[in-house]
Amino acid sequence: MFERSGALVERKFKEYLLPTILTSVAVSLATVVDSVIVGNLLGETALSAVGLSAPVIYSLNMVYLLFAVGGVTCAAIAKGRREQDDANRVFTLTFAVGICAMFALVAGLLVFMRPIVNALAQGDAVLGELTRAYLTPLVFVGPVMMLIMGMAQFVRTDGKPRTAAWIAIVANVVNLVLDYILIRFLNTGIAGAAVSTVLGYVVGILVLVPYLRSKQRTFRFVKLRQGDMRRVKRIAAVGLPKALTQGLSFLRSLVLNALIVSVLGALGMAAMTVCVNALMLTAMFIGGTNDTLLPIVGTLYGEKDYKGIRFTVRTGFWVMLTACIAMMALFFLFPAGVGQLFGINSPEGIAVVEPALRMYALSLPLYGVNLMLQSFFQTTGREKLASLIVSLNGFGFVTVFALLLARWNGEILWLAFALSELATFVVVLIMGARIRGKEGVSGVLMLRTDADDGLSLDLSIPATVEAANSLSEEVMRFCGEAGADKSGAMRMGIAVEEMAVNTAHYGHKGKAGMIDVLVRVAEDEMILRLRDDGIPFNPAEYRAEEEQTFAIGGIEVVRRLAKDVSYARQLGFNVTIITVPRTAWAGS
Repeated sequence: MFERSGALVERKFKEYLLPTILTSVAVSLATVVDSVIVGNLLGETALSAVGLSAPVIYSLNMVYLLFAVGGVTCAAIAKGRREQDDANRVFTLTFAVGICAMFALVAGLLVFMRPIVNALAQGDAVLGELTRAYLTPLVFVGPVMMLIMGMAQFVRTDGKPRTAAWIAIVANVVNLVLDYILIRFLNTGIAGAAVSTVLGYVVGILVLVPYLRSKQRTFRFVKLRQGDMRRVKRIAAVGLPKALTQGLSFLRSLVLNALIVSVLGALGMAAMTVCVNALMLTAMFIGGTNDTLLPIVGTLYGEKDYKGIRFTVRTGFWVMLTACIAMMALFFLFPAGVGQLFGINSPEGIAVVEPALRMYALSLPLYGVNLMLQSFFQTTGREKLASLIVSLNGFGFVTVFALLLARWNGEILWLAFALSELATFVVVLIMGARIRGKEGVSGVLMLRTDADDGLSLDLSIPATVEAANSLSEEVMRFCGEAGADKSGAMRMGIAVEEMAVNTAHYGHKGKAGMIDVLVRVAEDEMILRLRDDGIPFNPAEYRAEEEQTFAIGGIEVVRRLAKDVSYARQLGFNVTIITVPRTAWAGS
């Protein structure tokens, strides 16, 4: 009668998508507009200095992603497994270790700033001085970013995507306003662009205060025990693919910047800056989609809800691919206009930017696909495969293709990016085929099937009393097929029905909604899981004075049958899991 649908998790994806894209838009657009302001107010040479600063920015992002993404992924999986104490310890470690690591990196960058700048500018004194003036204040954004944007990752996973979005929006709006004021009116030069970035993130703390004071938040700082430091290794392992993206981008930018400057000169470097910013504009949608998927997939993976994961990823894939194709078309059709937006107005500059941006744009759809696969594999325990994707398209293939094309014809080296993404995708398909053959997993996502965890009944029903009443027949039939006697099957049917009735009646109060119901039979127990997106409500709780409101008979059946009943509020879902020993439902 009922079948599992993706309506509930897909609706959650859509609920998270807009705020998360707004977060990504705020971060990416601020960086892009930053370059626009610098290029238009300070000229092409200053814009080149911003581009040359990329390796240092990548190093700051590398530490941030290592701990923030690794920490939030581990915490989401722990919450999916109902291990809230572990989630809190991961939360605490993420910031304790991450901020300390960031301060250590900042100290090292300041000590070696002059030789770093000289290497980046390749002996150009004017360009080197501009780069140093920009980077010296900018490095201090590292610890602040770790706190503010790292916290935004956890806020989103805690079911508050809009709050996470506002943190990023406020920080970056303040950044842009100060950017213009400091450069245009206070004559601070390129250093003003860096100072405004730091101050913007500092102001973002104000948006974070209400969340930290909220009694409803589930992530809490806890006192760490001696053995907790062992968790840092796992956090870093999960965050490594994302961090590796920035680390390899650091190396890639060193190689490609040197190659571009030697082959195409300063105008080539300005064109590269435009291409990087074009990627950042596209990354608003790619990153927004991936960041939307991360907490949802992590939580569902912890619950072993493989169908839910497939539904969610399918929705995310089409959103991401549509956005990438649209942005590719934009850059391919209007490259000169994009170049002029960044202050490149000379005929010589436009002549370099037009073909460069068109060739670079060809890489965007496959870049989105590879990045989504990398993020997915990182979340689902395939960190080595995720790291391989990063290594291939982040450094290995792109530098090899760029060097080969530069020797043949320097004007087409921009095709290296598209060729790199294509070659990486082919390798992923080959590796995936080998893994599926060895592990028995299925599809491009290489997930297990529900049958691997025992006989199961996976349904979605409308959040109505009528549907809940019909549910009991399906459950009784399933329990009978699974080995329950008639009495045991009836008790299970009544228990699930009454839980669903209470959820529909109180959690949704007549409003439209869905309830996902899973019944899974393991070797010595049966697991019941109900998930809905109504108001916070635990259907297994009641007080004596509420007996007229709740259908408590079925709940009493549940309590007598179950060895464990647990409830959690995850991603804005009510999730109730009931574990029933075999002796309570199966005939002996």
